[in-house]
Amino acid sequence: MREGIFWLICNMSETAINWSEEWVLYTIFAKSDSINHKDAWCKIAQKERECFRHLDYDFYPRGRVVVRNRRATVYFNRNILENDVIEAIKDAFLLKKFKIHAEGGKHYACYID
Repeated sequence: MREGIFWLICNMSETAINWSEEWVLYTIFAKSDSINHKDAWCKIAQKERECFRHLDYDFYPRGRVVVRNRRATVYFNRNILENDVIEAIKDAFLLKKFKIHAEGGKHYACYID
């Protein structure tokens, strides 16, 4: 099991994700308490990917995988509660059993919220 943070890089309208278009999971693996989305976006993502440079860290839907006592919990923006996305997170973070917690509040809010 891995810990870290992720963004769902996708096409969005004013109010929803366009699921008919391609999307990709952008991941950064790190201990959950050692990195936050804003710092990671500024220090890592924007340097690695030129297409991210003009966007704020909270533009895309995002989330985090936390492992405590050998149990994983995935926290993420409620807009990405889709089976294909959950499978991609499971595969990327090498998860077998895990809890999911879809946030509806401001913590994981993105452009369409």
